[in-house]
Amino acid sequence: MEAVTEFAGIRRDALHAARAAREALSPRRRFENLLDRHEARLRRVAYGMLGDAHRVDDVLQEAFLKAYRSLPDRFENDHAESAWLYRIVHRCCLDELRTRRRRREVAGVIELLAVDDDRDASLVVAGALAQLSERSRAVILLVDLIGLDYDTTALVLRVPRGTVASRLNVARAQLRKVLA
Repeated sequence: MEAVTEFAGIRRDALHAARAAREALSPRRRFENLLDRHEARLRRVAYGMLGDAHRVDDVLQEAFLKAYRSLPDRFENDHAESAWLYRIVHRCCLDELRTRRRRREVAGVIELLAVDDDRDASLVVAGALAQLSERSRAVILLVDLIGLDYDTTALVLRVPRGTVASRLNVARAQLRKVLA
C-alpha cells in the first residue's frame, strides 16, 4: 500500500510540475503569437513615427518588453488586442521623439527631386511624413498605412472617433501640400 501511495505522490508531483511548466510557457507563447500577427505592421508604424530606421529596433524592443510585462490574461476581441499593442508602440515612439527633442536631435528629412520607381516614391512619402506633426503622422500611419478602422485607431490614440476623422482629414491635406 505504501508503494502505491508513494507512486501516486510521485505521479501527482510530476503532473503538478508539468502543469506548472505549461502555465509558465503560456504567456510567452501567447506573446509570441501576438508578435507573429502584428510585428511587421508595428515596425512600419514605428518607422513612420520616428523616421529613423536605426531607432526603430530599440523602440520596438522597449515596447515589446512593456507589452510582455503587462500582457493581460485575455482580450475581449481582436480589436482590443491590436489597439492595446499599437498604443504601447505609439507611446514608446512618442517618448523617443520627446527624448530626441531634449537632445536637440533633428530627424533627417528625405528630399528627392525626381521619382524614378516605387522605391523612390516610398522614400518621398517617408520624407513627407517626417515633415508632419506627430499627431498627423500617427493617424495617417494607423489608418492609411496599417489599415486600422477609425474605432481601433481611436482606442490606440485614446481620442474620440470623431477626432480621428478630423485629424485624418487635416493630416491628408497637409500630406498633399507637402507632396505637391
